[in-house]
Amino acid sequence: MELFAVVIQSRCSIPSRFPTTKVIGDFSCSLPLPIRNTVRVACLNLSTKDLAKLGSTCLSTEQAYDAASESIKALNSAEFKFQGIHNYPSLDAARGTDNSAEKRQCLNPNSVAHWLRLCDNVEEVGRVHTVVLKRLRDSVTYVDNNLICSYLRLGKLALARRVFDGMSRRNTVTWTAIINGYLNYNLDDEALDLFHESIKQGVPANSKMFVCIMNLCGKKVDLQLGKQIHASILKGKWRNLIVDSAVVHFYAKCGDMPSAFCTFDRMVKRDVVSWTTMITACSQQGFGHEAFSMLSQMLGDGLIPNEYTICSALKACGENKKLKMGRQLHGAIVKKICKNDVFIGTSLIDMYAKCGEIADSKQVFDRMRMKNTATWTSIISGYARNGFGEEAISFFRVMKRRKVYINKLTIVSVLMACGSIKGSIIGREVHGQIIKSTIHTNMYIGSTLVWFYCKCKEYSRAIKVLQHMPFRDVVSWTAIISGSARLGHEAEALEFLKKMMEEGVLPNSFTHSSALKACGKLEDLTQGKLIHSYASKTPALSNVFVGSALIYMYAKCGYVSEAFRIFDNMPERNLVSWKAMIVGYARNGLCREALKLMYRMQEEGFEVDDYILATVLTTCGDIERDIEPSSSHYLHS
Repeated sequence: MELFAVVIQSRCSIPSRFPTTKVIGDFSCSLPLPIRNTVRVACLNLSTKDLAKLGSTCLSTEQAYDAASESIKALNSAEFKFQGIHNYPSLDAARGTDNSAEKRQCLNPNSVAHWLRLCDNVEEVGRVHTVVLKRLRDSVTYVDNNLICSYLRLGKLALARRVFDGMSRRNTVTWTAIINGYLNYNLDDEALDLFHESIKQGVPANSKMFVCIMNLCGKKVDLQLGKQIHASILKGKWRNLIVDSAVVHFYAKCGDMPSAFCTFDRMVKRDVVSWTTMITACSQQGFGHEAFSMLSQMLGDGLIPNEYTICSALKACGENKKLKMGRQLHGAIVKKICKNDVFIGTSLIDMYAKCGEIADSKQVFDRMRMKNTATWTSIISGYARNGFGEEAISFFRVMKRRKVYINKLTIVSVLMACGSIKGSIIGREVHGQIIKSTIHTNMYIGSTLVWFYCKCKEYSRAIKVLQHMPFRDVVSWTAIISGSARLGHEAEALEFLKKMMEEGVLPNSFTHSSALKACGKLEDLTQGKLIHSYASKTPALSNVFVGSALIYMYAKCGYVSEAFRIFDNMPERNLVSWKAMIVGYARNGLCREALKLMYRMQEEGFEVDDYILATVLTTCGDIERDIEPSSSHYLHS
């Protein structure tokens, strides 16, 4: 107020370091709220001469305030009163409301841009927009770009698009802003259409445009288009830290980690953001060892990781069960840099839970001063994952009592907890809450409900949930296929597989595994071979669980030699695959082969469990007397 008074009293001799718009802005902030926004727009129409005229009649700040109030009354007259841009059928109609040259004065585009940045809601932007339409002789791209950005910032994509469509001239900034707006609303196809249109119109790209499009390609997992854009970046010499980081993120989202590593290695300079992008990519794609290595290199370069870096590293620790590394991060980094960060605390809870240390998760949770929805969801999910379903449900009840917002992931975690303890009553209560809310059509929640009812052996309810889902993905179908096979409805499982394929949903490794188990139980060799043939054309065949299911299916159908061929060619074996082959031999009367394989299993570092031992001993009880029938002989000879 004092600065404004000085300016007014000196007849607008404004020092160069105080722009007129800044002075007016400071002045308007001191006004009562009802007229503050209007005076901002009123000042847009005041030239320096107008301000001088205003100053000549003002001897104090209070008088300046009174004079400004009079200007506000004028602005709020019938001619200037804001009617809302929504009421104009088109921008041209708004521009055509007053074409007289006397009334249409030039506005300073920089002033308009400044005031748009100060607008806190869509009504304020609309008020400025109305004045712009009435006062600007011609459309100014710079002003229109700022209008688009302001509407997008306030969540009004439709209004931003109307400004965009009404522009006579558009530049790279215009196209980048509107494309990014559609991306932020997850309208990826529309964003891509706009990008293609910008290319047709010969709009030159810049680094911001490239970052925007690389993010779009990553979201759509469009590797081919992304590679073309990357080639254009390299050709046009648009590389910088931000662009290269966006390219790394794109390749990681598409699962092309070799290209992500290659791009990262070629970066001349790396900052915390670029390192974090790469560490996050490694963490999300299962390259835990590489994530740890990069974190060490980053620290070696003298860079201090931020909370996003630490969260990604902790995620890698949890996914790879690297408890020691997780504890080191907890002690050496978290406590020193951002020990009170809610996201770090949540990541620690998740990491300890995935490593099986649920007590440590609880300790971190109890010590956190601030907890959000993600924090509560992590502790609920952690208890459910470690077999403590009742404790998970208890946390959920506390969460509800404290009126913490419950999101989709929270619901999924609670349903997992209910399924783990066969808590059908509690699960039904949660299901009832889901139906009452707006998330009952969510595909992820629907899939979890199918899984939950199958776990509780309520097969008919599981089918009903599946049938009422508006959209079904591979997770939904796999849940019902695996549930059907597990509950003794093997023929229905194969029927669901057929329906899934008819809907154009491609099976994944878990789908193949469940369907093959159903074939094995039915001893349906024909259907099993068809699934095997289909899986051989996909990466699923290298999956250890698919391989184990194939061994089980062929052995159950009496094709032991084919089962062993698959077993012998597996790139990786786990306890399930060893068990499937040994039990397959035993049940087909090939006791010596079963015993030999059991010895080999021990030699390769696997422990023979009670189920394998009991099956072999029971099935091969009448083995020839040259082999000692003691369990110690079987295990330690």
